Amino acid sequence: MRGTVRWAASASLLALSWALPIAAHASVDHMAWDLLLKRHVASGLVDYEGFRQDRAALDRYAASLQDVQPSQLGSRQAQLAFWINAYNANVVKGVLDHYPMASVKEVKGFFDRIRYRVAGRELTLNEVEGEGRALGDWRIHFAVVCASSSCPLLRAEAYAADRLDTQLVEQTRQFLGDPHRGMRVEGTTLWVSKIFDWYTADFVSAKERGLFRRLTPEKLLSVLAPYLTPEVGQAVRRRTLELKFLDYDWSLNAQRP
Repeated sequence: MRGTVRWAASASLLALSWALPIAAHASVDHMAWDLLLKRHVASGLVDYEGFRQDRAALDRYAASLQDVQPSQLGSRQAQLAFWINAYNANVVKGVLDHYPMASVKEVKGFFDRIRYRVAGRELTLNEVEGEGRALGDWRIHFAVVCASSSCPLLRAEAYAADRLDTQLVEQTRQFLGDPHRGMRVEGTTLWVSKIFDWYTADFVSAKERGLFRRLTPEKLLSVLAPYLTPEVGQAVRRRTLELKFLDYDWSLNAQRP
């Protein structure tokens, strides 16, 4: 009987030892990434030399994302924060893997061939971004940063589930208020980022996608209205505009000496 009890206890401990890693993969701590961002990002630009010095910490954080189960993170906000942080961290990792560089365009397949282990799969950066986009919040486009000058500015903190909406509102307003990266009005022309051209479908509902073969100024402005600066809001009010897209600057978003 005592042998049976000991065997049962051992079996329970063995089962627990197998269960603990699985449970751990259902959560993720972004604090290490948060500290790295605070240390190496200023005014939205990246100190890649500094990140090189902290490469071991970056690699440990990236490793912590490898077997996370996003579907078990408890909320849509936690899942979205996970995918944004995973994308941004692996972009920095990808830059360091080929550093020094003047642009990510120098690396063949930077976004669509090179793979990173994230959430139990080997994913390209485009696929990591796609997982976040699938959650249906178009503001992700102003949080994920492709290491280029025309990208949104990299936030000097990790995204967190409990503050995600505030963070995304700030990022969206900052980007749209930037006349060089996001949006500006010149006469009767509304200039906007190429992001709106590349990801048009994300800015209209599924029902509307069949109606809008192309993005119109009116449709875009109706979606973005809550995030526009007063100056842009006044400039576009009661005015017929032509939509044009800004040139995209792929030079590295690095801090300059």
